[in-house]
Amino acid sequence: MPRTLLLNYNKCRPEDCDNGICRAVQACPLDLLGQEEPYDKPMMYSPVCKGCMECIRACPNGALDID
Repeated sequence: MPRTLLLNYNKCRPEDCDNGICRAVQACPLDLLGQEEPYDKPMMYSPVCKGCMECIRACPNGALDID
């Protein structure tokens, strides 16, 4: 069943990820998140996900959740 991915930009701090590369972007197997440049905040290409929670586990700041 599809789930909704939620990204809290107030908690998102790419500088806390390795070289500013968002760990959640790298972890998403469906490429639902993207990042223009290192240290930029990620953007959602689609809020609909399968709910694997890989991005949630990868984010060091807890900026992601699934509804």
